[in-house]
Amino acid sequence: MKRPLLFCALLAAAVSAQAHEIWIERDGAGPVRVYFGEPAQEVLDHGQDEIKRIVKPDLFGAKDKAGALTREGDHLSAPLKDSGDAWLADDSVFAPWKGEDGRYESVSYYARAGRQDTQGRLAFELVPRASQGQDFTLQFRNKPLADAKVTVINADKWTKEVQSDAKGQVTLPKLAAGRYIVVASHKEPVDKKIGDQQVAVMHHITTLTFKAE
Repeated sequence: MKRPLLFCALLAAAVSAQAHEIWIERDGAGPVRVYFGEPAQEVLDHGQDEIKRIVKPDLFGAKDKAGALTREGDHLSAPLKDSGDAWLADDSVFAPWKGEDGRYESVSYYARAGRQDTQGRLAFELVPRASQGQDFTLQFRNKPLADAKVTVINADKWTKEVQSDAKGQVTLPKLAAGRYIVVASHKEPVDKKIGDQQVAVMHHITTLTFKAE
């Protein structure tokens, strides 16, 4: 028996939402580059042209908002007056979908580029304990998140899993030179209206990118 098209679309959205990440990159005082996909994949899947889902993210630096987004191949780019770290939050990438238990779920994405600033600015974020250091606190709504899996990914798709301790603290392994993406996720029970749906589960996915010297 063929499944209804709506069911298949919702299932595809659920799988895509939980498997994908938004990450941002920035070099010095240059523009912020916004990517969307699965960074651990050998080849990024752009078959669905998923970057078009990123429409109105909250993208900012320590003092200013980023300028308008423009498309540049497989990513988006936005100017930012501030130098240093940049942050992004976006909860509108996917519409709520029906989970396996019949309740609706949704997803919020967060991303940070750089580890200079020791202040957290997102609802879910890996915050450096010292500027440019290897030690972080995984914070969810300004509180440490304990016992959470954190995945480190480099440009060659090498991955390493670590875990936050009882105080939400994470120490990354010694890293060779290069750019890294660090990913963490958290599932939160909620009772909130998003659009026309009453949502029971929120998936929070955060990334941090930086260059190791």
